[in-house]
Amino acid sequence: MSGLVFEVNTRAPVSAPERADLACFVGFVRRVPGTPVPLDIQQWLVEHGWSSTPSSDLENVPVPIERWSDFARLFAWEGTYLGAAVRSFFTQGGRKCYVVRAGNPWPDDALRPARVLLAQTLLPGTEALFDASPHERATWKGAAHLFGLDDVSFLCLPDLAALFAVDEEALPPPVTPPSSPEVFVECSTPAPAPVDQLPSPRPMPRADAEGYARWADFLTRVKALLSRHVREVQLVAAIPLPHPDAVVHAHGRDWVAEENAYTFLLAAGHLRRIESAFVQLVYPWARTPGSVQLPGALESPEGLLAGVLARGALLRGAFRSALNAGLADVVELFPVLDRGALALRPSGGLGQGPDWPWLDRVSVLGPTAGGLRVLSDVTTSASASWRQAGVDRLLSVLIRAMRRAGVQTLFEPSAERTWRELVYRIEGLLVRLWEAGALRGTSPREAFRVRCDRTTMTQDDLDAGRLVAEVEFDAAAALERLHVVLTVAEEGVLSLSPEGEA
Repeated sequence: MSGLVFEVNTRAPVSAPERADLACFVGFVRRVPGTPVPLDIQQWLVEHGWSSTPSSDLENVPVPIERWSDFARLFAWEGTYLGAAVRSFFTQGGRKCYVVRAGNPWPDDALRPARVLLAQTLLPGTEALFDASPHERATWKGAAHLFGLDDVSFLCLPDLAALFAVDEEALPPPVTPPSSPEVFVECSTPAPAPVDQLPSPRPMPRADAEGYARWADFLTRVKALLSRHVREVQLVAAIPLPHPDAVVHAHGRDWVAEENAYTFLLAAGHLRRIESAFVQLVYPWARTPGSVQLPGALESPEGLLAGVLARGALLRGAFRSALNAGLADVVELFPVLDRGALALRPSGGLGQGPDWPWLDRVSVLGPTAGGLRVLSDVTTSASASWRQAGVDRLLSVLIRAMRRAGVQTLFEPSAERTWRELVYRIEGLLVRLWEAGALRGTSPREAFRVRCDRTTMTQDDLDAGRLVAEVEFDAAAALERLHVVLTVAEEGVLSLSPEGEA
């Protein structure tokens, strides 16, 4: 024998429930033929009920990935938006993600009607209605797998913009260079073939008015899924690159997306439909070493921002803003946005309320004196209280922790002793967050207040087995005090109703 190789079969680790840095990527990519599924992943899929006998194609199941090399070994990622996004996630500092392979990439010549149908594999449904139930695992397709992934904080759908893009125009025929007379040259050693990947000749995907409308329809569906059932997860979605035909007539004038994609979304009413504390838009697109084989050599920036947010959650806490965070391994951004225009409020009275500038509604990436950085970290919420994305991530951490506290009291009698124990658990969590700088105040008494007694519950609540706790806290951000009501029902379901949420 030529050598001895030891392979250690490790068990796929279970994520700590308080982690707030995990992302779930749903998209299209091929399996590398002949590559076996690692035993630890097979065991994880079986133990968590995703498959009794895991299929080698790993289609429509969440695959835990902790290293970029594991993903590259399992999937033929080159030239796919999903692969570029996962690569950027790990490059920016992400440490673990789930990948849901919705199928193989569509053919290069696929027209938009065929591509639009593929969106049903990302999350089946119609407009704001999704065809999935948290109680029926058979309905979990694409993003609906979040029902069974209670440690995910970010959802990314990198193929979305390309699915709804206009059909590609045929490229002009190649130009034949003029022939030259033969001349004598000295014999030389042939130059080695270049090892770098050749860029894709296909043009970058661009959305027209119809493409933006379909894109907004789909985001409305994902927004409904998150706001109703998976409140700890934030959708990170890229604004599609505009096509010259993306024009809408509103408020007495034509709004052209190519001139300003943000004002186009406002004028067309798309931003109003998708605005939510659960939706974080990011723009512009990026050119990275992983996007060389993509159309236009550009990748959708969801993976970039998700990686930056994951890095911040691990190093500084999920509640910290990603403002001014650096972007690693990014060659350039496209299009380059004018810094002055980013801070200007849109003209023309767009929207029903005050029209906020780019930086207050979209997480923008851009150049600075210190390199390419995150210029804003915001959600699309209409409420200023929930617009800072760090506040939403802080609430997600609280939801996870309070759900665990609620489950611990699930089988306890609804009595004053149980109420006090629940208050002590929640206060202990809030004290640790205050010590970490997540809450504002010179003392815990100023930072938060927790109540769970007969003033928070009616006799109907007690008779129905509902335990209601009220939590007020001051997030370490420039906004007013938050008031959250937590309810533990008889069947163990925890719900919350934060005031002022959009």
